[in-house]
Amino acid sequence: MIIYGVPDVLTTGREDPLAKTKKSGATKKRSGTKKKATGGAAKKAKLKAKAKTKPKAKAKPKAKPRAKAKAKVAPRAKVAPRAKVAPRAKAAPQPEAAAAKGEVTLRAVQDAVDRGRDWLGERRDYFGYLARRDSGRGAPELAWHLRGDLRAKQGPDGSWEEGGDLAVTAESLWRLLELGIAGDSPVVDKALDWLYGRRDQEGAYGSGCTPARHEGRICEHFISGFFSPGPSDETRELTLSNGQSVTSDAGARLLMSERALRSALRARPADPRANASVLGLRGLPLYLEYGGQHTPAVLVGALQALAWQDGARCAELEAGLESLAGAQEEEGDWPNVEFFFVLEALLEMSHPATDHMLRKAARRLLETQHKYGAWGRRHLGAQTWIAVQALERVQSAMRRAR
Repeated sequence: MIIYGVPDVLTTGREDPLAKTKKSGATKKRSGTKKKATGGAAKKAKLKAKAKTKPKAKAKPKAKPRAKAKAKVAPRAKVAPRAKVAPRAKAAPQPEAAAAKGEVTLRAVQDAVDRGRDWLGERRDYFGYLARRDSGRGAPELAWHLRGDLRAKQGPDGSWEEGGDLAVTAESLWRLLELGIAGDSPVVDKALDWLYGRRDQEGAYGSGCTPARHEGRICEHFISGFFSPGPSDETRELTLSNGQSVTSDAGARLLMSERALRSALRARPADPRANASVLGLRGLPLYLEYGGQHTPAVLVGALQALAWQDGARCAELEAGLESLAGAQEEEGDWPNVEFFFVLEALLEMSHPATDHMLRKAARRLLETQHKYGAWGRRHLGAQTWIAVQALERVQSAMRRAR
């Protein structure tokens, strides 16, 4: 029986098992809480005890921030005045710079010679052979080939070119001698016979006579011994391998004769057949005045031929060299004549005046050399070979003077 508002325990006198379970659970919860509380209190007590035994360390007072001390700046020491620096010694000018300033130094000359010889040494021609020969390297196979080529072109009568050409025959004979052909060889015999056979023939310089030429003493009544390049009714012009050109007929004929005599004297200086030609050339009125009634090229050609005559120097050669020296300009060249033609002629003479003129011309040679080593434009081989020889001659004179 259930009475509302009164628990069942009181009515029945028995404990409710479910109520007992709930009660024990609640008891456990309370006891756990109590234990936790007890544990926390113990810890606090321990801490308090420790605090009592250890005195608290006094907190260090905070350090005051240091005041930034102003650094005392020491007064600047007086700077000692700089010692005067001695001027640097001028370095030796480079060859190119020396040439640009017009300075002729041994170093500049040697550099130009080396570059010129290097350029010539790469050539497989006549001028390349000459450069190898004079430098001591030699080129016997090249010389043999060049000699054979020239000999094959010589005609049965001893001349070169079809019908015989005076200028080409004179040049070919000269080159054969440079290539090592002996002066008494049959090839030279034939060439000399042909050359002397052309002497005083129709068309030679001075042959015939006109009132003007007679008055100037340049007709057959006054001069003889010149070589004829061909009939007088055929106008002649001449261009040499050194670059010299002559366009006047009379000048070309005279210069061809001079070149022929030069080669003939080089082959055999004591040949009696040469005497008449030497006397005829010495009789020309062209040595005392540079560029008078004759082109300067024929004066140079005459001096070049007379340099090979047998015996002592003649008065005409001395006078002509004096005229040539007086005409040389400050830059080193000569008016109205090919620069390299004059140098070629001077190289074939042994005279104090020639060394002076070559030294003066050296400045122009240094200034006009191409960067690759050569000289000239259209006649590179010949003009480079002439330039190299001229500078080597100047170099020898400079060394002797030291």
